[in-house]
Amino acid sequence: MDSSAACLSESIIFNGLDAQDIDSLVPLFSRWTVMPGEILARVGHSAQFFFLLEEGTLLVAMEEGRAVVLNRPGDFAGLSMVSLNGKNTATITALEKGAVWVVPCRNILDLIGHDTQMAAIIMDGWQQFFAEKAPFCSNPAETGVA
Repeated sequence: MDSSAACLSESIIFNGLDAQDIDSLVPLFSRWTVMPGEILARVGHSAQFFFLLEEGTLLVAMEEGRAVVLNRPGDFAGLSMVSLNGKNTATITALEKGAVWVVPCRNILDLIGHDTQMAAIIMDGWQQFFAEKAPFCSNPAETGVA
C-alpha cells in the first residue's frame, strides 16, 4: 500500500471505505511537502484544494477567532470546515515541516454529490471528524459546501 492509500485508510473520513474504493481515490491526490509558516489556503480566496495530513501540524484559522489544530495522520482540512460557496472560509497554515495529500475541492465535492455508498461513508466519516475536531462550528450538514 503506498503512502497516500495508507493515509486515506487512517483517516476517520475515508477509513470506512474498502480497499478498492481507497485505490480509486489515490489518483485524485498529490503529495506536497510543507514548511513551517507556509500558507496552504487563505480566507476569502477561491477554494481550490482540500488537505489530508500525512505528517506535521496544520492550523485551520476560522472566523471569529476559532481555530482547529490538525496533528494526526488522516486529519482532513476540507469541506465545510474550510470552504463555502467556492471561497475559503479559513486560512490553513503549516505549523511544522510535514506532508499533506492535496485534492482539488471539485473532485471531492463531485464524489460526495452523488447518491452512492462511497459518498455516504465519506459523509458519515466527515460528520464524526467534524464533531470531534470542530464541535463549535455550524453543523456541516446545514451548510452549503461548494
